[in-house]
Amino acid sequence: MRFRFVLFLSALVASFSMAAASSFAAYHDGKDKAVDSANPFRLDSRHLEPGCYELGRLVSDGLVDLGDSNEELQVRVPDIFGASIDQVLVAGEHSGYRVYNTFDTGSISNDADIDPNQTATDMQGFGGDDVDEYDTIVCKSDHEDSGQNEPYIQDGLPGEVAAKNRPIIQPTLAALGVSAVEPLNTYKLGFGYEVEEWYAPHTIADNPVFELPLTDPMAKWSGFTHVWIPTRVEQDGVLRHNDIDDFGESFADPHHERADHGQPEVFHMNGDAQAYLHNSIAGPDGSGRGPWGLLTFTTEGDLPISWTVKASLAPEAYSRSVEVTDEFLRDWERDWQAYYQGTGPKPTLPLAPGTNAPAPRPGAVVNVPPSAPPAGSTVINNTTIVQAAPVTSNRCMSGRVAKVTLSKKARKGSIKYMGKSGLRTAKARKAGGRLSAKADFRGVGAEAGTYSAVTVREKTKGGWRESTRLFKLC
Repeated sequence: MRFRFVLFLSALVASFSMAAASSFAAYHDGKDKAVDSANPFRLDSRHLEPGCYELGRLVSDGLVDLGDSNEELQVRVPDIFGASIDQVLVAGEHSGYRVYNTFDTGSISNDADIDPNQTATDMQGFGGDDVDEYDTIVCKSDHEDSGQNEPYIQDGLPGEVAAKNRPIIQPTLAALGVSAVEPLNTYKLGFGYEVEEWYAPHTIADNPVFELPLTDPMAKWSGFTHVWIPTRVEQDGVLRHNDIDDFGESFADPHHERADHGQPEVFHMNGDAQAYLHNSIAGPDGSGRGPWGLLTFTTEGDLPISWTVKASLAPEAYSRSVEVTDEFLRDWERDWQAYYQGTGPKPTLPLAPGTNAPAPRPGAVVNVPPSAPPAGSTVINNTTIVQAAPVTSNRCMSGRVAKVTLSKKARKGSIKYMGKSGLRTAKARKAGGRLSAKADFRGVGAEAGTYSAVTVREKTKGGWRESTRLFKLC
């Protein structure tokens, strides 16, 4: 029988070690301060939850007696111990903890706690592993069965435990827009976050109720008003993650996956709707961080983009994400087109700083786009790029032919607009040294005060670009 147990334990340790090698060792960096070791999983005895201690400390103080077998744990609480043990995290020599909230104390097999003059027996390590009694954790309160101090739960990978009292951070989408730097044809988005749940006072529902101070070492500043969640890629387990992902990372080497995109690492108890507006296109220090703080993605092929956050030692169920998908982007653009045509309300998601709403498609425009940022220029990769504001003409063009002049640097181009017979394309031709095309609005019916959106496509030395001209119909 002993031989079979050794085989079983060896297989358990081998499978656990393989899982740990691909997860713990790859991303444990010492910044989860409540965790002392990731393989085997061990809590830091200096940062345990309130009312919890290493069992070895109580043994050394003569407050607890142990059995003499390392295959199972027996704990006897003598009279001099002025409290009861409500929870035991039995440490296995190779396999983390196994959580006990009820105990076999001889008279009953599911006693709520171990009171003075009681002995709890038959407590084993995770998967039957031999017990490391001096790394075992116990949590205590007074003798009332109605108020139990059970701050940990079995959670995460085999042998891990999570602390119940941890914040739940819900990332949110703060802003989205189309870059005002027209030749780039990029999108910019910003994230924020809400607090779904914060630290609760650590109270024990005994009579009278008493409260213990909070102990999470990842909490910052007095009053536990902030929590520190350093960046790290999302993985299984109770250790933290703070990870921004885009679709392109699916094709990258998973061992070199990037988690740090400049997102927040310190979170406030009241949330922050505009916490992360990070511009990754340009930056004077070469870091890719620009003046506003926006995450930039180039094409719909970068989607989905997600931000996932979970506090250190929190249960896996506390992980929260926000995701910008291709479907979301299409719906967002569709809502703007409906607004332009007067068939839907103005979208409420704010435009990101330095961006425009999607340009109106060719056709009648009832509501013109929001005012664009003032014209200017920016330097990207040592190349100066002009920021051009959309052009709106308030001269009545109903029944007329509008001349659309392309930029001086345009080598060729065309326009698209809604004419009398539907969507039309007109090729640009050179006259007087400049390329221009004609939009024929004769016979186009539209309500007075609406606009016709003309899409201008032109090729310069730097490549193709698109812009929008709005012509008033009356």
